[in-house]
Amino acid sequence: MTGWGSAVGRAVPRVYLVVMAVCFAVPMLVVVRLALRDDPTRPLEIGDVLDHWSASAMSRAATDPQVLEAARTTGVLIVGAVALNLTVLLPVALVTALRYPRLRPVVAALTLVPWIAPPVALVVGVVAATDAGAPWPLGNVYALLPFYALWTMPFTYRVLDSGLQALGARRLYEAGRVLGATRRTVVRRVLLPGLRASVVAAAVLTAATVLGEYAFATMLVQPTLSTVLVGENPDDPRGLMLLALLVASLAGLALLALSSDRARHSAPDVR
Repeated sequence: MTGWGSAVGRAVPRVYLVVMAVCFAVPMLVVVRLALRDDPTRPLEIGDVLDHWSASAMSRAATDPQVLEAARTTGVLIVGAVALNLTVLLPVALVTALRYPRLRPVVAALTLVPWIAPPVALVVGVVAATDAGAPWPLGNVYALLPFYALWTMPFTYRVLDSGLQALGARRLYEAGRVLGATRRTVVRRVLLPGLRASVVAAAVLTAATVLGEYAFATMLVQPTLSTVLVGENPDDPRGLMLLALLVASLAGLALLALSSDRARHSAPDVR
């Protein structure tokens, strides 16, 4: 009975992963077929499986001036959101871990506050404040940066905090101080280099969120890549479908590569 139970325990996660992979793969394959077949309504036949495929629709979508401008805008927003997030949260994570470790649960809870209100409530609240006379240029595309920074704050802080804990930041800081190093020297030469993987992870997570974010950009009527790919309605939308799938796949692959890299570097060294 024990052997049968252990076999079932090993099989269940594998079956679950296979089912989830099928649920993700089938819609993607359907989109690829619709986007790349010259006649997507024509049924596939064994004799012409490799015929009637073309990437012209995607090529037209990728060279569309509106899509290119939206991609440039989204790239700038990604850089700005990453910079804003790290500028605010990295010092907070360092000070909390080094000086006030008992406040870590409190700070972690505070970073979840933006998720209490849905995007529509955040935007409506800011718009109401603007109508009341607050000087904030919501008509500018860069007004999205504070919203993106707030929305990605919970997992960004947790990535940085977990990196500090894995590094043993407090012990390294105290050891450096005992050896006569200044606070700035310990942070700059010891802690920040050790946090490089966590900073990259936080940046990738923020970039993936901004790349696919739709609610804030739609409510503020800003032409980001997600709103253009969803809202533009050309005569042949197949190229935009495949382009959106490609963007989502690249973001997923980046997160998968990041997870594998973190798992490899977090493995204990037994040498």
